Amino acid sequence: MSNESKAENFQECDVPLVLSSTSDWYPYLYQQGKQSLGVDVELLKQILSKMQCQLKVVHFPERRSLFELSSGNFDIGLGASFTKERHKKFDFSLPYRFEKNRFVYRASDNTLENINGLTEIIAAKKVIAVNLAGWYGHEFEQAKTQYDGFIFSDTVAKRLKMLAYNRVDVVVDDDIVLCSELARSEFPELVMHPLIISSADIHFIFNRKRISPSFVRQFNQILSEMKKSSELEQLYQNQLPSNCINPSF
Repeated sequence: MSNESKAENFQECDVPLVLSSTSDWYPYLYQQGKQSLGVDVELLKQILSKMQCQLKVVHFPERRSLFELSSGNFDIGLGASFTKERHKKFDFSLPYRFEKNRFVYRASDNTLENINGLTEIIAAKKVIAVNLAGWYGHEFEQAKTQYDGFIFSDTVAKRLKMLAYNRVDVVVDDDIVLCSELARSEFPELVMHPLIISSADIHFIFNRKRISPSFVRQFNQILSEMKKSSELEQLYQNQLPSNCINPSF
């Protein structure tokens, strides 16, 4: 670490900082026994370690996790895309990776093979399974208010199972998450479409009631140095499945 980013003694770090999150968002964050693993949480732990801070991960089901975030019962969140509504409540870190959202479908569903956009999926009256807390762009958010063919369920693995069993027609999520789950699933008939539904920079978020601006500045300085030194890129290269790596960090 450079002299400019030597750790200060932050009052926030007198106790472990709390990350409230879902327990199943492989490979970014997931539970293995009592351990919280995943490349996003590992990056967060490394930055906090450089700040002489510790992290406590509190796992909830997806709906409860969304409630905890909206209620401000956390110190730090991860995997967040920027929206004006969120920025009213939370501070954002510098982006630490770039997300592309695609969709998975059954290879036998020929009507989806040559789809060119979300409007065509909706026009075909396909049932779409998504993450309740996910942000897939303004077009998608508008569609959720007008189209009744959306289904929300707890995990990507569960949504893919619903797809394999013909309960839904499309599963939308981060392409690395979809790729990683497909690689460890038992559903060879499911394929990921090349169409990008939406894309966005991904950030950590901070509860303004608990985290000071000076803490966020120090956090961002360390993250910036990790990006410049290729330490961030190396972390993702080492931890993500090699056939699923998105080169944008």
